Amino acid sequence: MNGSSENAKVALRGAQALSNRDVEAMLEIAHPEIEFATHPGFVGQEPVYCGHAGVRQWLQSLEPWESFRVEVEELVDISHDTVVAVSRVTARGTGSGIDVNLRSYDVVKIVGGRIRKRTYYESREDALSAARSEA
Repeated sequence: MNGSSENAKVALRGAQALSNRDVEAMLEIAHPEIEFATHPGFVGQEPVYCGHAGVRQWLQSLEPWESFRVEVEELVDISHDTVVAVSRVTARGTGSGIDVNLRSYDVVKIVGGRIRKRTYYESREDALSAARSEA
C-alpha cells in the first residue's frame, strides 16, 4: 500500500468499518453529506446512497450476506483531498452459500477528515484517470 497520508488512513478506516459492518464507526468517518456509489456486482443495492441515513440503509443491505470482507490492497494519494483505493471484496450469501470475489476501484474524496464521496470505477486505470482529472 503506498498511501500514507491522513486521507489514506481515513479511507482505510472506512474499509475496516465496512468489513466489520460497524455502523457507528462508518458514521464517525462519513461526512454528513456523503455520496456513496456501490459496486454493481452486489444485487439488491441502490446505485448511490447519500447522507448518514444512506450509510445506515447501505449497511442494512449487507445483512443477507453471511460474510462480507473488504481488503484494501492499494491506496494511492492523488491530491490533498483525493485517494484511489484498490480493494478485494469477498462475501458469502446467507442461505444460498454463493461466494462473491471481486475487485473494487474507488475514488475517495475526503473533506475535513471524513469521507465525502466514494465513486466506483471498472478499472484501476479508470479510477486513477478520473481522480487526476478532478484534482
